[in-house]
Amino acid sequence: MKTIICILYIVCAAVFCFAEDTGARIIPLLNYEFVSLADQQYHAPGGGLLLINGNQKPPVSEKRNTLLLGLLYKSYSIKEVLPGYSVLYHDVDFIIERKTGPHLIQGVFTAYSDKPVYGGFHTTTTKIGYGYELIRKENWNLTLGLALVIGDWGINLPNGALWPVLPLPIARLEFNSPIINFLYDEPEIRFTLLPERRVRITGYARWDTYGLRDIHDLRFNSILWYRFFDKGHAAGDFLGIGLGIQNAGQNDGADFALGEKGKKYDMNYYSAFGVVDAGLLKVSAGYIFYSREVFDAAYSKPAGTGFFIRLELVYPFKLK
Repeated sequence: MKTIICILYIVCAAVFCFAEDTGARIIPLLNYEFVSLADQQYHAPGGGLLLINGNQKPPVSEKRNTLLLGLLYKSYSIKEVLPGYSVLYHDVDFIIERKTGPHLIQGVFTAYSDKPVYGGFHTTTTKIGYGYELIRKENWNLTLGLALVIGDWGINLPNGALWPVLPLPIARLEFNSPIINFLYDEPEIRFTLLPERRVRITGYARWDTYGLRDIHDLRFNSILWYRFFDKGHAAGDFLGIGLGIQNAGQNDGADFALGEKGKKYDMNYYSAFGVVDAGLLKVSAGYIFYSREVFDAAYSKPAGTGFFIRLELVYPFKLK
């Protein structure tokens, strides 16, 4: 099975390479998050590198072929742990996506564990998918397809062997207008109300496709923004402040699987926060009014109230 995965990735990479694109950008990312609660605390430094090839902001009906390559990493150093659980967890993500004409090809590899890329299907998830753009209009489009996701789903064959492949749909609906920009890209939703105005509202929601236990697994945020300049201003539309509410946490809702034990760990928190977005640097901080830790989906406990601070640094480089 691992050989098949490697072959599929090689095929995808070959398709991505043999296409013409313009407007290539390399985007390094650095981020850091500190969460302090009554019964828990963690530090989460991280970073990554994105390569985007193609025009990213044309009218929806005129989108050029694009290439997205991304490698992201984030670690979580936990202060208080139960016996048998780890104090350090790793989030590794590799993303490759190629759109050529109406064709969309996706590849995703993730590893959420105390031992990165360890344990095979138990601690990793691999997704290979194909989608076709069925509708392309002036301001909206629709892409549908199918992906094969490879991991440990707890499905066993009659002989006891693990069945690691699960088919999942690809669904992407995008709509842009002066009133709202909306994107549904399974399994997440993003929108911006009044995208051309200085005062606007952004929103995001995502759930864990592979295991929605209860409403706490719905991760979301919503921010009321004020931008200091119009989009047509020489300074651009980059500087703004906002007030928001969110249910955040680790891995957008996916559990950490312990590499050598049949256990999982997750933590999330609800908070009201403020944010300053200066384009290259975004700083968020707020009050956490509810939090919880989940141990192997069988036991959860509140972690108390507290606060968080998050720093995000992004600097795009254009390639000729």
